Amino acid sequence: MKKYIQSVCGRVMADIKQYGMAGVALLIYIVVVNLVFHAFCPLVIFSGFPCPGCGMSRASACFLAGRWEQAWRLNPVVFPVMGVAAYFGVNRYLLGKKAKGLKWLIAAVFVLLLAVYCLRMYLYFPGRVPYVYMKDNVLARMFPFYESFLHRMGVL
Repeated sequence: MKKYIQSVCGRVMADIKQYGMAGVALLIYIVVVNLVFHAFCPLVIFSGFPCPGCGMSRASACFLAGRWEQAWRLNPVVFPVMGVAAYFGVNRYLLGKKAKGLKWLIAAVFVLLLAVYCLRMYLYFPGRVPYVYMKDNVLARMFPFYESFLHRMGVL
């Protein structure tokens, strides 16, 4: 058992060494961008519109805390995302083998994410969090006519 735990820890540490700097860069990005723009998503910051993954961070936190109904309301695709993450984690770290079909699973989750996004944008935009328009976006700051154009197009 001790050898197995050392093996699992070795795989985890190898990945931390390989991807640790990317994780640190992402953490710095999250902190700085949230302080400056009060948002995380580049699409929201730039255009004011929610992205297909909007609500996924909060949904993941709710999922991990056992608040599954709230996670579902924020972004129901969190359930297959967590399933794929668990499949990868078990195979990579606990079993020490490659997760077969992972690319196809990720592609399927991505298609599902886009489908759910389109449906929820149609049903809920712009009145239900997280499918809301952020007025203080880069395009609105750069181009004063941006929001009036969106109104004339019937988007807002």
